[in-house]
Amino acid sequence: MKKILRSPLLSGLLAFFAALVGFFLRSIQLRTELLADGSLAEGSYLHILLLALSGLCVAVFALALSQMEKESGWQRVFSGKPLPNTLQIVSAIVLLTGNVILLLQGGPAIAASRAPAIAQLLSRLEAPLGLLAALCLILFAVSCLQKKKPSPLFYMGLSLYLTVRLIAHFQIWNTDPSIQDYLYQLLATICCMLGTFHLAGFSFDKGKRRVSLFWTLCAVVFCAVSAADMLYSSDLSGLMVTVSLLLTMTVSSISLLFCKEA
Repeated sequence: MKKILRSPLLSGLLAFFAALVGFFLRSIQLRTELLADGSLAEGSYLHILLLALSGLCVAVFALALSQMEKESGWQRVFSGKPLPNTLQIVSAIVLLTGNVILLLQGGPAIAASRAPAIAQLLSRLEAPLGLLAALCLILFAVSCLQKKKPSPLFYMGLSLYLTVRLIAHFQIWNTDPSIQDYLYQLLATICCMLGTFHLAGFSFDKGKRRVSLFWTLCAVVFCAVSAADMLYSSDLSGLMVTVSLLLTMTVSSISLLFCKEA
């Protein structure tokens, strides 16, 4: 049993199937069970299945990853292979495009707040920081392709963007009386933010493979579920950002799962 849990393939397959199932369940829920005011229609049950799926993933990831070998070095995790780094560049381009669209739209809506000046500042910062985060992701991938240790500032730039995005969007989400409307977007943003924060540690050769993997795998699942929200609301900018995060977290998860163990 312990040997099975230590298998990277188990965690990888679970994340893949949970992401796929979660996306379809959320898509059906949005169309059939979630009313316009955010409440659930009578007889709804898909929210229970989604919560059970989320809880199962978190529990299995935590158990399986605790059995894996530790790794902290950059070279064993982020290789100079073309495919993963090319996918990271593609992810960065999608992120860049999504934030250009947001910039052209004038930024996200500004929620009612006790500190309107701060809310407005965060709203204006989101798109420019998104452009910076995309550039950081490209520079990280290029450094890996050149087999040079990337600066930790590259992933920290992405983490900063996600932190600002979380604060700015939570002010909007928090005005909604139903957590069903924004729960998975909130979880996806938190997991991505913590995942990128821990990934930056590998550039110091002080990375934490298990913790990083937990957050990146959870991010894969919740980003996939959130993609259904973006499609349902026809939010092109939000969809592109979510797809970008899904791709970069997937690539990072695979790199961490199948790294060269000592």
